[in-house]
Amino acid sequence: MCVLLAAALAVGACGFELRGEAATGLKTLFLSAAAPSAVATDIRHILATGPTRVTPSESGAEAHLAILGDAREKTVHTITGTGRVYDFRLRLVVRYQLTVPGREDPVIAPSEVSTTRLITYSEAAPTAKEVEEQLLYKDMERELAGRILRQIAIAKRGMER
Repeated sequence: MCVLLAAALAVGACGFELRGEAATGLKTLFLSAAAPSAVATDIRHILATGPTRVTPSESGAEAHLAILGDAREKTVHTITGTGRVYDFRLRLVVRYQLTVPGREDPVIAPSEVSTTRLITYSEAAPTAKEVEEQLLYKDMERELAGRILRQIAIAKRGMER
């Protein structure tokens, strides 16, 4: 018990802090998506608990985050010696840009973020693997939402200089 307490104090004293939710540095943000996007929904949920307010229209917003599109890819990653699929590679790609009213050029030009996961295949449990695949995609969507918000925070700090 004393060892755990000492470790906690040492970690706290060195300045270590968990990443937590991404803070954008913006007071208001307008969020739009070219098509229905789970990543945009995740961004809205993350911002709902923080200091940045998502506005219903572009007027009055400090910045405009546009989700230009997202795509899911599923490809065979490994094949066994007998020619059967062993695992698949799942990839999620999201394109976005950030603009600020009054600036001609985007603060973040159209950019792309992506993430991948591997999932093993099982002929014995296809339904379970389909559910696992959907859970992995959901995790990937949350990851990319956080990465986009961190990029916005970096861009905001750059605008202030």
